Amino acid sequence: MFTQQNSTRGGKVLRYLWPIIFTIVFAVVGAWGGNIAHETSITYVIVIAYLAIFFGIVIVMGIRSTRTRFREIEEYMKVSKTGAVEKLTRDDFMKAMEKDPEYMQETNKFVKSQMKNMVVLMVVLIGLLMLYTYVLSGGPFISLAKYISNTVNIGYYLKPWFTQTIEEANLFYAYFIDYLIYFGVFFVLMYVIFRVMRMPFMTTSVQISNFPYTINKELIIFKDAMLIDGMYLLKSPIPVKQVIINEKRRFVEFELVKPLPGFPYSKIRIYHKSPRELWDKAMKNLFRVESENK
Repeated sequence: MFTQQNSTRGGKVLRYLWPIIFTIVFAVVGAWGGNIAHETSITYVIVIAYLAIFFGIVIVMGIRSTRTRFREIEEYMKVSKTGAVEKLTRDDFMKAMEKDPEYMQETNKFVKSQMKNMVVLMVVLIGLLMLYTYVLSGGPFISLAKYISNTVNIGYYLKPWFTQTIEEANLFYAYFIDYLIYFGVFFVLMYVIFRVMRMPFMTTSVQISNFPYTINKELIIFKDAMLIDGMYLLKSPIPVKQVIINEKRRFVEFELVKPLPGFPYSKIRIYHKSPRELWDKAMKNLFRVESENK
């Protein structure tokens, strides 16, 4: 248990530490290329490389989270001695959905909002790339960085081995500060944008919208857990804020206290021809309703 807790804590620290290290490394490379190598194209190359590697790392972290979930599911299936209490397939869900006239309206509204978010995100990314590349190469960032470097005279105290003079060292640190500001502001803006748009970024507990995740592939209910679409395992007791049984629209919907890792939804909806029967027969003992003020 101690090792597992340390591993979890270490993973959280690494998740927030790597962007800082990542930014510093790219700032050093960018400052060296622009000042020492005197390559005018280094600005564009370093910015594009930063974006590519940055989002690549985010994707890799997501893949690792997915693999962890699948390992947990495999381990549970191996040690679980209880068979499935209930198993629902796509046909079961689709038949119940057909009786809900509001489902398509809700879905269309959600898809439109997500498409709008993606368009806004792309526009912002392109705008930031164009704006900050200009600012980085000759705007206020470099002016501020040169002022700081020359005023403090950093090169006199910390002269890099690859610089010949103190003036050249100060110029290197000016570009280094310039890139730090650039990449730091970019990261903060991206974090704010993703959080405002309720999209996963640097965290696994983000709710992308108030729209419920509707199970439409497979649901297996055990005595002490439920497996959603073969990808998400919820073990009893499942802490929820509330449970809604809508017999008219034929679904059971529950709101999690905290979203699952890698699952940016807080609400989960299960369509069934007899939602009350499903709840009483297989689901009611799996949940623990917690107060929102708790």
